[in-house]
Amino acid sequence: MSKLMHALLFKSRLFQNHGVSFCNPLVRYVASSSTPHLSAKNSVLLDYLVGSLKFSTDKALSVSSSYSRTKSLERPQEVISFFKGLGLSDARVQSIARAVPSILFADVEKTLKPKVTLFQELGLSTLISRNPFALTFSLERTLRPSISLIKKVLVSDGRYRSEEQVNGDLLRVLTRCSTIFYMTSRLEANIVYLESCGIVGSQLSSLLLSRTRLFTMPVEKLKELVSRAVGMNLDTGSRMLAHAIGVLGCSSAKTLNGKYEVLRLFEFSKDEIDSMFVKWPYMFGLSETNLRCKIEFFLNDIKIEKALLVQQPNLLSFSIKERVIPRCKVLEILKSRRLVSKDLRLITTMSPSNRKFYDKYILPFTNDAEDLLLAYNGKFLDTS
Repeated sequence: MSKLMHALLFKSRLFQNHGVSFCNPLVRYVASSSTPHLSAKNSVLLDYLVGSLKFSTDKALSVSSSYSRTKSLERPQEVISFFKGLGLSDARVQSIARAVPSILFADVEKTLKPKVTLFQELGLSTLISRNPFALTFSLERTLRPSISLIKKVLVSDGRYRSEEQVNGDLLRVLTRCSTIFYMTSRLEANIVYLESCGIVGSQLSSLLLSRTRLFTMPVEKLKELVSRAVGMNLDTGSRMLAHAIGVLGCSSAKTLNGKYEVLRLFEFSKDEIDSMFVKWPYMFGLSETNLRCKIEFFLNDIKIEKALLVQQPNLLSFSIKERVIPRCKVLEILKSRRLVSKDLRLITTMSPSNRKFYDKYILPFTNDAEDLLLAYNGKFLDTS
């Protein structure tokens, strides 16, 4: 009998995909027979979820089973009307309902409206569709305290920004990590700890924006990340500490060890690797393949001294194809024609923006500008 039910359910999904209503008595029989907690009394809800809100059959069955005592569509329809009244499209409302089905059974006046009003006051109206889970948390116990704490970090970072800009950053934080809403005490403890490590002001707010999940981890794990950074010779109070724990927080010990091995292949010592990390932690954010290719290029192709990479590890941040090769070709011509000093540092020519590089290393040399442009675009071959 169970095989028959599964077969009929499979056919019902095919029918649904071809526009056949879930009201089909056969489908309803299979649904009620194959799901013990699903009774005929909530088949109306089942039809509504599938037909109006575009739920998958399986999800509709699950939700209907969870709300088996629901006898009326009054509450779900009121919620849907409320969202549509906010100007959300049918597709967006359906997406919210599918993401958080429990919202369909919330009290609009007592539960949803006060939360939506708070978001609107803060310029966070889009949070409703970008992170609808926010609507499931308590307004007074969770939403207000968490939002207040996050906004305090963003406002007190020492940079002057308009209210609109601050709220834009607030929206980014609340969208990046939905769990941050119900972790107010952990969020607060992590902020206090990071500040004690010298990560304050714009560094703290930047870390919150870029590595939001660091603020929701247990404070002991955060302390472990700081210990690992300190173990690589990075001092607490260093301006690079925030960048370091941001990178370490996204990398497992296995991943870090793999990148250590890549560097050791090129005979970098541990002290040299730690020195590079202190200067540019994002080196460990590169993939093993990318890291290997870039080091090979600098050491083997253009043959710079290994000591230069130790001193300037941020050379590894530049795109080899889009930046390093074109600029090296220009530099080669300039040096061969004695238009610049042979001691011109590589990092000096890599750091400027494209516009500034053009203005400084191509535009002033009018007699050679054509050759320099051809070299920059990869079309100049003879640099003798």
